Amino acid sequence: MITWQSIDTVLLDMDGTLLDLKYDNQVWSQLLPQAYAKSRGIPLQQAGDDLMAHMRQILGSMNFYRFDYWRDFTGLDMVHLHQQATGLIEFLPGAQAFLEALVRANKSTIVVTNADRQSLQVKEPVLQLASKVDKVISSHDYGAPKEEHAFWQALKDDIAFDPSRTLFIDDTPRVLEAAQKFGIGHLLAVAKPDSQRANRDTLGWQSFDHYDQLLANLL
Repeated sequence: MITWQSIDTVLLDMDGTLLDLKYDNQVWSQLLPQAYAKSRGIPLQQAGDDLMAHMRQILGSMNFYRFDYWRDFTGLDMVHLHQQATGLIEFLPGAQAFLEALVRANKSTIVVTNADRQSLQVKEPVLQLASKVDKVISSHDYGAPKEEHAFWQALKDDIAFDPSRTLFIDDTPRVLEAAQKFGIGHLLAVAKPDSQRANRDTLGWQSFDHYDQLLANLL
């Protein structure tokens, strides 16, 4: 699937790529609507519909990923909500072994995520992700989401990498499209970001559903 001799740098999304998206789906699809319904005194269905409608309006923007924005919009403590489901935080099958193999292969390994730094602070004690990669970068550090050219330019200005010799793995097609437009040479989509749900449609992007598929020529 990958010609590893052509790759020096591996950029990895976090949620739904390295980490099982079942955690985030539980928070955003279950815990948040329940808490919002209770705080507003409205039916759960209405709360879910209202939140989903607003998510669609701001999808792909920086606010979509910002905890403080959602705190102001809902009146809820987003960190507290996320802490309620920490038992679900875990790597996708094979992801840790893949990170270890990248280290052995001397590949520069960098996490690039749209997750808020507050989200990272909730997950880091469980995962110790920072110790497993060379660097963890949040798009909030640059003020632009991965969907925008500005993120990729800021990343290029911040760290030394050759886009043509870089592999980027993500579970979101619109982010992969932005990376391709910037000139990232090797792109892969995660077909099964949530271990408890069916494979996603990756909209034509080359994809995989288990990290074992990437290890053959790397080990």
